[in-house]
Amino acid sequence: MDIDKLIQNCINNDRESQKQFYMLTAERLMNVSRRYTKDISDAKDILQNAYIKIFKKLENFDSEKGNLNSWLTKIVINEALQLLRKNKRLAEREQIGNQQFEELSTPEVIARLQAEDVMKLMKLLPDGYRIVFNMSVVEGYSHREIAAALNISESTSRSQLTRAKRMLRDLLNDQKTAELC
Repeated sequence: MDIDKLIQNCINNDRESQKQFYMLTAERLMNVSRRYTKDISDAKDILQNAYIKIFKKLENFDSEKGNLNSWLTKIVINEALQLLRKNKRLAEREQIGNQQFEELSTPEVIARLQAEDVMKLMKLLPDGYRIVFNMSVVEGYSHREIAAALNISESTSRSQLTRAKRMLRDLLNDQKTAELC
């Protein structure tokens, strides 16, 4: 069955099609959800709430206007941000001003790690750092988009990304040092 037919069946409340849609997308969306939380139960809550919205709004999705995976990912990210706001876990909202931070080059380091290693290190980041890092580096959001979504300034978004990269670099160096001992 092609994806457009599957979507149409989901819109028509065909439970078997909804199950099939879930099975096709759940693993990837759970990975997105896990990147935004430290706790697996929160990630599951996010995913559950996201699927409720997905199935309610699926009829609004237009494949000619956008990519299904991007649309689904955006819903999961928005649910994650809502949960984090609700739980008042968004930290590090201070204004940094025009203070300059060195840009750290982490893609080559991250590319050498296994996905699970990265997930473990990401869980060690404060919520604000982890969220901005995910939105910028993983999802490709601009600092303007991040600032709007998190209700922070663009400079705060930039500084949190820089601090997240610095913290990840330090964690990687600590891990590398521990492995050598």
